[in-house]
Amino acid sequence: MLSKVLQICCFVYILIWNVDCRCNETLACVTQGGKHGYCMGGQCLTEVQSRPRSDLEFRIIAKYPEINIKETKNKMLYIRGNGLGLNWTTGKKMTKTSTDTWEINFNFTSSDDGFRCQECSNDITITTKLEYRILIADKTNMIGGNFAVDLPVSMPSSYFHEKPLFKVYPWFYSKVGQTSNFSINSSEIGKERQIYLYFPPSFNENTYKKYPNLLVFDLYPGGYSELLAPIVDKLLADTGTTKEFIIIGYGDYQPDRERFFLLTPVPGTFLVCANGTFYDLCDNCLPVNYTVDEYQRLMKDKCGKRDNIEGFGDRLLNFFIDKIRPKAQELANNRILIDQPNTGVMGYSLGGLMSCYAAWTRSTIFGLAACQSPSLWWPINNTTLNTCDFDFINNTLRDQSFQQSRFPQKIVLDAGSEESASPYKLTQSTVEAAEMISNTPGFTINHNVWVNIYPGSSHTGLEWFSRIWSAFETLLPSEGAPEMPQSHTEASGCVANKAATFVTSNFTLLIFVQFARFLIFKRT
Repeated sequence: MLSKVLQICCFVYILIWNVDCRCNETLACVTQGGKHGYCMGGQCLTEVQSRPRSDLEFRIIAKYPEINIKETKNKMLYIRGNGLGLNWTTGKKMTKTSTDTWEINFNFTSSDDGFRCQECSNDITITTKLEYRILIADKTNMIGGNFAVDLPVSMPSSYFHEKPLFKVYPWFYSKVGQTSNFSINSSEIGKERQIYLYFPPSFNENTYKKYPNLLVFDLYPGGYSELLAPIVDKLLADTGTTKEFIIIGYGDYQPDRERFFLLTPVPGTFLVCANGTFYDLCDNCLPVNYTVDEYQRLMKDKCGKRDNIEGFGDRLLNFFIDKIRPKAQELANNRILIDQPNTGVMGYSLGGLMSCYAAWTRSTIFGLAACQSPSLWWPINNTTLNTCDFDFINNTLRDQSFQQSRFPQKIVLDAGSEESASPYKLTQSTVEAAEMISNTPGFTINHNVWVNIYPGSSHTGLEWFSRIWSAFETLLPSEGAPEMPQSHTEASGCVANKAATFVTSNFTLLIFVQFARFLIFKRT
């Protein structure tokens, strides 16, 4: 009753003085219009209006060697984008501030519906990121995917003296990377070894740019490794779906089963040919088109013999970290990003096993990993010889010391549906490993761990190369969309680098073409 009387008195007070009744903070109150509200900040409010932010600022700097610009009349850089005063039709000229350096400042506002240019009329509102491209003379379009600034950004207000700064390193002409190799002696695994290198298309064009690095097992100078570079070139330059990276490949295995020694993390038993080699089907003891069951039975009973593999995988990883990558860094003029988020490892079969092992046991070194058709079955059971121990799943993944204080990582696992035969069970073990990883603190499926099974795919090198693009795109995606919206590139007449839409079949076709060329080359 008393509350009702107070409300009536308050209402009369409002009518006489035309002001809100003095309210008690956070308690119910009555507005001048007689509406019920709550007291906040000494005011009786029925709702709280969102307060936009203004005078926000960040800066973009583009670095590019002016000596490489082919335009003769206009050597300035321009920028186009999806908002904050930019559009995809006409570029804004960037300010040249020093040698090979161009800048542009963005002044913008932020509200509950997005971000927009502060001093522009009818500007587009963007909600999650500013995507943009750099052009020479507003005509020659950059190659690769869009650059992007994820919004919101930290510290853009006038309170901060130093505003956010984003540096980018565009390139405009080169679409083909370069492969090379070098030799290096190894105290870890012995002898002189040949190392494969792939430098991305922009490497010689924009000498300011630095790159992530990927250790890829089973790549050797020459041979089928020649088939990989065109696939990577397409991803980086034509489709623009992947950011550029440097590949450091190891595949220099000495004769007499050294691949098994170097790509296995723990000692184990394996069946090798009693006579001949796997290349001649154990001196023709194995049929040409054998099944997994036939292979296992014949190797155990007739064609094979027990062999003890010492498991020198850690030695190979030490060789990479201590010797191979420092030499590659020297050859790259210190343009390799060697911090953990920019260091990856990938491989197929035993190489896939080693990739998972490297990532799991050395999370301070490897931030990225692709384990493709990984031989998680390793080793064969020493007693039965027809079952497998799955050491990585049963021991390494369950080791508590590797589950604590892990650095952030991104891990991709995949296999074919036709790799499920016993005792190896690559398909099933790949899914099981992914589930175990995703249940480890710090990992979430589809956030930083991914697993895919490819229907109809078996265990071959061709299958690896035909889907390797997916691992690259997942681990190192471009910041933004693959290219400027098509209608704007055509309408403005700029020299656009059109991105083809590549699916698995396109890459498979590319591999077949390159493989045919390789065979012809080898026969001549």
